[in-house]
Amino acid sequence: MKIYILTSVVNALLMVSCSPNKKSNTTQKKCVLFPREISAANDFEKLVMVDSLGVTGADGVISFSLDDSTSIFMMGDSFLSPVQNKKRDINSPMVNNTFIAVNKSGETHTALYQGTMANPDAFLKPINGNPDEYYWPGHGFESNGKLHVFMSRFLHGDGAWGFEFSGTDYITLDAKTFRVISQQDLPYSNLNNVHYGHSGIHTSNYTYIYGAWSSKDSTALHVARGKLNRNTDLLDSFEFFDGKGWTADPIASAPLIGVVQPVPEQFSVFKYGNLFILILQARELANGNIYSYISSTPTGPWRNERLLYHTTEQDNVKDEVFTYNAMAHPQYITDNKLLVSYCVNSFDVSKIHKVNTDYYRPKFIWVPMERILE
Repeated sequence: MKIYILTSVVNALLMVSCSPNKKSNTTQKKCVLFPREISAANDFEKLVMVDSLGVTGADGVISFSLDDSTSIFMMGDSFLSPVQNKKRDINSPMVNNTFIAVNKSGETHTALYQGTMANPDAFLKPINGNPDEYYWPGHGFESNGKLHVFMSRFLHGDGAWGFEFSGTDYITLDAKTFRVISQQDLPYSNLNNVHYGHSGIHTSNYTYIYGAWSSKDSTALHVARGKLNRNTDLLDSFEFFDGKGWTADPIASAPLIGVVQPVPEQFSVFKYGNLFILILQARELANGNIYSYISSTPTGPWRNERLLYHTTEQDNVKDEVFTYNAMAHPQYITDNKLLVSYCVNSFDVSKIHKVNTDYYRPKFIWVPMERILE
């Protein structure tokens, strides 16, 4: 594991327009407050992705804050081979997940993976079930010196883009050493086909665990909740929202009301004051639209849909670029601006090595909160 140091500075502007009050003979002016513009967060792109001695390309980009203000970025398929002039060896090994620990000042990070830089391996691997399974990241939180993370198990299918969800695991790690303490199956995903663990909200009473359900023609957002057992320091006593209240029966889980856009596999739900905020990118890969919703409760109903941003990378048809999986990073809210990331990729995998390594690096933007709130 290596440590890298970078510096980021963020400036914010408030937009105000003033015009004379035509209904009055006085010189009093009427001022209108406009939402601030969304801006690029380029320094985060340089902090999370490096050109050498670390993770040089990845997707996922799901983060949560630790008690000491360090943030963990959970990454999906990752490359660690060095980049020169936006090129990488096309034979570079890929690992299915890495973690990146970003310190509280936002100036350093530590890349977490197994193996060596020349011959890396995934940071976390399934230990039970099918040996052909691998992990892609869900979400997590810290409590009592432990990381609690959810990882989705997948199996390779046919072709470069063939993969199949096979279950969810619940893992705890030591928050200082990142040593795995426990690793177990979370069986509910296989009972109701909700891919739990892709976003979570940890509170003093409950931990809310969100997941996406999808079929050929529709998608839905679901939520479960669990309690930390004081004896085991693990989540248990899971319940599922059935549309009216909570039940111990996972089959009775019901979709949360108000989310109109097709729910992607990965998304963000977080608490902001007395509100709950949902950030998602519409599930279709060619869409590029990033939306927000708000709710007064963790179970909805969701309201106030806002189209926050439209990605443009997918306009590069020649290199078959697409974007997906917008994620929020609320621990970095600065000047009332929310940090949001989205993933970039190419259907022609060779292009992310030979043409431009930026085709497989996340983009970060600052979204003023007034664009999300009512």
